[in-house]
Amino acid sequence: MKAPARRLAPLALAPVLAALLAGCAGTGADFPGGVEEGPRRDDKAFGTACPQIAPGTADAKALAAAKALQTIRSTPQLSEFAVLVKNAKAEDMFASMQNVTVFVPVNAAFAKLSDERRKALVEPQAAGDTVRSLIVAQDLTREDLGAGASHPTLQDGVQLRAAARDGNVTVDGAQVVCGSVTTADARLHLLDALPDLG
Repeated sequence: MKAPARRLAPLALAPVLAALLAGCAGTGADFPGGVEEGPRRDDKAFGTACPQIAPGTADAKALAAAKALQTIRSTPQLSEFAVLVKNAKAEDMFASMQNVTVFVPVNAAFAKLSDERRKALVEPQAAGDTVRSLIVAQDLTREDLGAGASHPTLQDGVQLRAAARDGNVTVDGAQVVCGSVTTADARLHLLDALPDLG
């Protein structure tokens, strides 16, 4: 059995976290950042898997005009995460996001989960907890991830630790296979596994 997730949510995120504790649906949460600014554009998509997993990264202009959830739904290799967002009833939360970072496990990441875990993620509460644990309310570039810091997520008390080594970027054991996919409202880093939050 895994140990409980780390508990270090900062006070700065308290208003956002409080709005999300009861679940994702209909939160109407206000996110930091400005929608007119969007994620920084000086950090290009990286990762040798981008052409296979997220071919849309080749069209930066189209990405900049699309919302995060729209991009996720239109990318076949991210369909499992799109289902997770639906199970979590998190569409309203995604609609209100501005300048956030979403760590998105690719379909192969969900295939690694046990049958028990996969069944649990059908339930709104478990799905919502997982979705919130993959969103950080700030724009994290490749350089930011390489600094080796921990970043509080929208899930109460859960933080993600990123690191870079030998050109690879990892997030709590999961490797970023395609990073810095920048949409109109978020930066997406695609992972080969769900982060180990134990």
